[in-house]
Amino acid sequence: EGTKFEDLPEDWKCPVCNAPKEAFVKI
Repeated sequence: EGTKFEDLPEDWKCPVCNAPKEAFVKI
């Protein structure tokens, strides 16, 4: 917690749902 979303590496995956970063969109 506390890490900015933009600071995550491109190959980051959601530890909960294993979705790649591209699967998330900014609200």
